[in-house]
Amino acid sequence: MRGMRRGWVALGVATAIVLGLAGAGFGQSASPDEKITLRVGLINDIVSPNPFKACCSAEYEMMLLNYNMLFGFSKKDLTPVPELAKECTPSEDQMTWTCDIRDDAMWHDGEKLTSRDIAFTYKFILDNGLSVFSDYLPFNPTFETPDDTTLIWKSEEPTFAPTLPPYVPIIPEHIWAPLDGKPGKEIKGFENVPAVGSGPFQLVEWEPDQFFRMEARPGHFFGESTIDEIVYQIFQNKEAEAQALRAGQIDFAYDLSPTLYKTLQGVDNITTLHDSPSYYTNFAWNFGGQGPDATNHPAIHDLALRQAVAHATDKQAIVDVVWQGAALPGDSILKPSNGYWYLDIPQEDEYAFDLDQANQILDDAGYTKRTGDGIRIDPKSGEPLSFEILPVSDQQGATETAELMKGWMKQIGIEFKLRPVDETRAYVDWEAGTFDAYLWSWGGDPDPDFNMSIYISSQCLGWSDGCYSNKTLDDLYQQQRTTFDKAARKEVVDEFQRDAYEQVPEIVLAYPQILSAYRNDKFTGYVRSPEDGSVLFAWRVDSYMNLKPVTASGAASDEGGISTGLLIAIGAVVVVAIAAFTLGGRRRREEDEA
Repeated sequence: MRGMRRGWVALGVATAIVLGLAGAGFGQSASPDEKITLRVGLINDIVSPNPFKACCSAEYEMMLLNYNMLFGFSKKDLTPVPELAKECTPSEDQMTWTCDIRDDAMWHDGEKLTSRDIAFTYKFILDNGLSVFSDYLPFNPTFETPDDTTLIWKSEEPTFAPTLPPYVPIIPEHIWAPLDGKPGKEIKGFENVPAVGSGPFQLVEWEPDQFFRMEARPGHFFGESTIDEIVYQIFQNKEAEAQALRAGQIDFAYDLSPTLYKTLQGVDNITTLHDSPSYYTNFAWNFGGQGPDATNHPAIHDLALRQAVAHATDKQAIVDVVWQGAALPGDSILKPSNGYWYLDIPQEDEYAFDLDQANQILDDAGYTKRTGDGIRIDPKSGEPLSFEILPVSDQQGATETAELMKGWMKQIGIEFKLRPVDETRAYVDWEAGTFDAYLWSWGGDPDPDFNMSIYISSQCLGWSDGCYSNKTLDDLYQQQRTTFDKAARKEVVDEFQRDAYEQVPEIVLAYPQILSAYRNDKFTGYVRSPEDGSVLFAWRVDSYMNLKPVTASGAASDEGGISTGLLIAIGAVVVVAIAAFTLGGRRRREEDEA
């Protein structure tokens, strides 16, 4: 890759600095009073430490460690398991749930967590219109707390929402109550560092675009962690991240490109990991509806046009070229990691790559006239089929995929004008509707509800990619929310997946594997969550609670290595040096409200 050789020159200088400061042997034990620090490399920083501006994988990893939820996820298959709740029991009509809340959870500032904090969190979300989490609280629920360890959840309709589980971090009432009733912009503007939660680690420091640091909290009901803190170090690119791993500057490198991943295979003291696909990359159309500035092309509303684009997209080529085989071709809006709920669209029902068929569909739909440049003309609006496409440059593979699609579209008389944007700019265009389509990605929850919600009408400017509206999908979404028999709900979820595929509000392009690597001479005890899932950035905190440092002799130790302050200083040197010489999974961030 371009710039790699220059990067190695910088790395040689940085490595010399590190070795001069740290001495030989990164696995050496330190004195007992030095902190044991796990250093994780990322290229995407947290957007905000405020849970109500949560967007992407970094924020959700921080929240997983910093906060607790009513229910968590089992290690075996990610089904709901008690967390702050010991259990929740429904009434016969499933409209009232009584939850027994544990009495040993504490806030990071020493206050006791009670059922009232849980009720406050849910009311705070609903009363202040914080739609980033509101879908987890359906059918206008109310909450009662007769005592510190009892939560009564009442709903206007039957629901299984309390045990979905609601992926909502529980926040302390005594910290957030002064913001209750304030404008959404003020609520989301709360800086929240240190972030007071009840989780096994606490966010205590954040230097944007450099690092964020989390300290272990003793006495947590999850158990005691051997490591004292986690430093997530932010790199400008994946090359710098991989090179820092080689030099021992970080212990774990997350979400590498296939090329870099292959260069690390077989390297001494480095173990490479590939995880089952847990997110999908997508090409999402903009249907308008965001406001007066929306610029979406009117032809996007024509199903025939969307079907033609689907037939002109070679997903296997995307897997082979962009992901070098480290992905699966996409189909459903759920993911293989959704297991039971995932519908593998039958091959005979897929939009197979076929340029001749794509051209025929457009001819039959009346797109027969062309400009002098060969671009088809929309017979209704008279506009050429020229679309402004935003590859989100922060999303791995988006720009390369867009270039491939541009070439295929040219062969069917459609022009893709590519305007790469970073994630920050993408949110601006998303809110205004000033694009025709973008290439980004989606993660989601183990339960199918969240991924389905992305495609319902009410999520325009909420979670929706492009304000798509379809009554059939709206009705199916609501139906699955009140279908309590698992097999019957599966039928509804499958029908939703089929309809979403056929209507092409977007094209699910690929299910990439997460490719990561770690220093096996630094820590031992990484645990996959679930059993075929990831070791970090998973649904549980197992690895963080289980890791132990490796001594110079190669054995696990409870003693630490280089001190945190020195590590951060070294990291800054490395980032600056590499940046001077070298050239993902998201969840939508809710925009600031007036």
